Amino acid sequence: MKRDFNFDHIGKRLPYTAPDGFLDDMENNVWETVRQEMLLSKPKRHFLLWYSLTGGLVAASIALFVVCNLLPNDSRSNFEDVEKAFANLSSNDQDYLFATYQDDLFMKF
Repeated sequence: MKRDFNFDHIGKRLPYTAPDGFLDDMENNVWETVRQEMLLSKPKRHFLLWYSLTGGLVAASIALFVVCNLLPNDSRSNFEDVEKAFANLSSNDQDYLFATYQDDLFMKF
């Protein structure tokens, strides 16, 4: 292979030719195909939109139930369970827990 290849010797002539109006015809064909696909896929887009909205509403409903605690729960208070468990501890364990959580930042509020 020659190392001193010079592009200036090739010139500006393109080795490929296309019929007159080829690019315009191709552009028109592409736009026509896009238009047909948009018309055909319109019901599909509505179907996907409906699924998206329905899924969003279901997720929002579940979040509302969780946040507002509308789901049925145990009628007993959870605090009663904690008091019973604390009462079953030895006095040393109770003193340790009290000392540990006395300075807890989150327990003060």
